[in-house]
Amino acid sequence: MRASRAHGASTRPTFDLWRVPGRKRLALGGSGLTLLTEVPAQRLRMSLADDLCDGAVYICAVPLGPGLRGQLDVFNAQARALQGHAPADDSTRTVTRAALLHLRALQALDGAQAGASQRDIAQALFGLEAVMRWHADGELRAAVRHLLRRAKTYMSGGYLSLAGIQRSAADASGDEPMR
Repeated sequence: MRASRAHGASTRPTFDLWRVPGRKRLALGGSGLTLLTEVPAQRLRMSLADDLCDGAVYICAVPLGPGLRGQLDVFNAQARALQGHAPADDSTRTVTRAALLHLRALQALDGAQAGASQRDIAQALFGLEAVMRWHADGELRAAVRHLLRRAKTYMSGGYLSLAGIQRSAADASGDEPMR
């Protein structure tokens, strides 16, 4: 009888907070206890039962809904994290200079459309220290003006070149090649 109990206990997972990889935070909210973990590849957020303690047997519940298939990877990553396995790091990419330039241009445009000054945009994009050397004809202001011009070019059709679409094909409606 003892052997069967020991065998049954080994198939059920037990909760061990320190086995979960990454930087951990526990937050107590209106809906109970939430475990937030940060590993280099991603962030995981798990709701925990109020009575869950270290070493206790646990089960995972997954909400059923129409978007379940799209969430399976996240749920599998959470299950692996609870077992002590770090998420795969293959989803991270290095940021290219061009991608950073596109991002900053669009952020600058968002700021300008919200009514921010060029100095405020520079502070949001480059930090307070960089803005300490702000001049009317300085290089930081020139960089912000360049980003704004670049973003306005994107808005007026320049985004098509980023998508790899030829401008002439985009202008002729109905003549687009079928893919």
